[in-house]
Amino acid sequence: MRDPENMPGTVLGGRYQLDQARGEATQSASGATQFDATDLSSHEEVSVRVVPLSRLVDPALGSTTPADAQSAFEQQADIASSLRHPCIETVLDHGEAILDGEKYVYVVGERLSGGSLREFLDRGRRLTPSQALIVGVDVCRALDAAAKVGITHGDLRPSRLVFGLDKRVRLVGFGAPLKTLDSLGLEQAIYSAPELAEGGARGASSDIYSLALILIEAMTGEVPFTADTVAAAFTNRAGKLLPVSADFGALAQVLERAGRPESNERFSPREMGQALVQAAEKMARPTPIDIVGGGMFDDVESDSTTPKETPPSDAVAVDSTGDSNTNEPILIRTTPKVDAPTGPTPIAIIDSTDGVITPITIGGDDTGPIVLDADTLSALAAEDETTQVVRPKKRWGRRLIIAAVALVLIAGVGAGAYFTVLNPKNPVPQLVGLTEAEARNQVSQFGWAVEVLKERSDTVAAGQIISTDPVLGVNVAKRSTLTLVVSEGPTLSQLTEINALTFEAASAALTELGLKAEKIDLPDEVIAPGVVVSWSIPDQPTLKAGDSVVKGTTVAVNVSSGPALRDIPNLVGKTLEEATKTLTDMGLVVVEAPTLGHPEIPAGQISIQLPAAGEKLARGGTVTLTVSKGQVTTLIPTIYGKDFATVKARLEKYGMVIGEVTGNKNRGLKSASIDGKVVRNFTRVVVGKTVDLTFP
Repeated sequence: MRDPENMPGTVLGGRYQLDQARGEATQSASGATQFDATDLSSHEEVSVRVVPLSRLVDPALGSTTPADAQSAFEQQADIASSLRHPCIETVLDHGEAILDGEKYVYVVGERLSGGSLREFLDRGRRLTPSQALIVGVDVCRALDAAAKVGITHGDLRPSRLVFGLDKRVRLVGFGAPLKTLDSLGLEQAIYSAPELAEGGARGASSDIYSLALILIEAMTGEVPFTADTVAAAFTNRAGKLLPVSADFGALAQVLERAGRPESNERFSPREMGQALVQAAEKMARPTPIDIVGGGMFDDVESDSTTPKETPPSDAVAVDSTGDSNTNEPILIRTTPKVDAPTGPTPIAIIDSTDGVITPITIGGDDTGPIVLDADTLSALAAEDETTQVVRPKKRWGRRLIIAAVALVLIAGVGAGAYFTVLNPKNPVPQLVGLTEAEARNQVSQFGWAVEVLKERSDTVAAGQIISTDPVLGVNVAKRSTLTLVVSEGPTLSQLTEINALTFEAASAALTELGLKAEKIDLPDEVIAPGVVVSWSIPDQPTLKAGDSVVKGTTVAVNVSSGPALRDIPNLVGKTLEEATKTLTDMGLVVVEAPTLGHPEIPAGQISIQLPAAGEKLARGGTVTLTVSKGQVTTLIPTIYGKDFATVKARLEKYGMVIGEVTGNKNRGLKSASIDGKVVRNFTRVVVGKTVDLTFP
């Protein structure tokens, strides 16, 4: 493998001569090295990223062989080169080369020598909120342009935001293979959206979340929800709102929505770009950014990426200095919007020394220009002390005519400026049904004061707009008040007493009040089955009849299921009197069966009970008790030599119990035993004993 230090002078593809290697920001985890280079065919300065193909073999990226890696590289290069936008790195070419017997692949792009935002931050530098807004607009433009052709970045980090010498931000890294969640590096996880931890797909919404984190870090030096491990990074941000500071000014509201934990609540790239340019109206003009590669962000230095300007148009006004004798026409030059689909719309001011147009870029392309109010325009004009004045020779007659025309123009422009700039009117948009936050976002661009009133509504969910004043479509001037009527949720109902009603009647009464009945069966010894015993509000158990609750609240209704079933106790061994008292106290009825002998239970004690112990019986149910006569003897009948059916019938007739049976039951009985002792025909035994039988 060739050492990057020995690669300057190498010519790739017969045309790209490598010069010096760039700094640490150009070193990627894949082992790619970035070089300044010269295209020998056009003599243009370019940038070339070179990497050994073997370094791109990574199962986490779906490439397990060099062939897989080559295919993935080609796909990435094709995607990146298909994107053409002023805020996206221009990929010019790609190819492969054999160096010292090893295959390398390379990508050729435009020369971006201004350094990355990562380098900027690592040097301890920070962006002001206004500077961060300008960077955010350019990134949103890049993401929106890619989204239009179905491409998502998926790995937004400060190292992916790189400045060119034209002081514009470029987004780099489109088309790169994306690692699975369990293969993410810590830096990637720190800037990832929370839904990725739950298996969510990367998309434009996750890029917007990453951009919000990057802009906050650019202003504060700290990444929200940072952590020391990938798992902790996702855990720290799960379900949490992005911490935004009031110090961010109007940018705070934009970042709050961009960083919401639910992806469907965030901006699209286009929406965020529009929100940023609307926020610019309320923020100070950005000071120049001292980029790492040299130069200032707002310096005027055009290069091949600067859009060509269309010829300016001239308008006549009057230089009103306070002395009517010196009022002379002034040539004020304006620059029309460029027809090209990309590139910003500039406001141009003419320098008095050489007439060179100095563009102050304040807007984007499809995301729309930054709207400035009259105060901000005045501040920009005051900063420029060299407005060109065209002073013709003094010809009083002509001057009077021009002055008159100019006064008419000024009057018209002044009136138009008041209504369109100083006090513009905009129609009230559709706000009903939106949340308060969404509605505020919708109207923030209009400069209206927003007043909120709370009302209850059975048709509009809590937190959503019920109505507005003025209503939809009415034109409202800037600085006027828009009233939002916000729902507090359903109206209230007064609880009524439902005890002693049947459940059906109670449920009907609650339904009429807009409440829900939840039936809970509850045994009761007194109240008849189906009748309400008691009720409560589960979330507010202290409420009682006469109190008010929100409609839709659930009422827990306890309904009698009648007396509870009784668990039959074990009465064997008790006297009849004891058993009778126990059952009577339980509300059960005792039935006494004829006494029977029992081989073990003494006379006078309960030997048999039906139902058996452990079974359940309703109140008023009957329990049959048999009292033991004690041990009673009998004679074993004639059973030897008989088959099993005959033996069984004769033994049970005399109160004996059949035990273990072995042998062929169809043959004559060979032996019988009780407690291990053999018994014969006519042997006297205790009634109830168990007899084991053996057949041949």
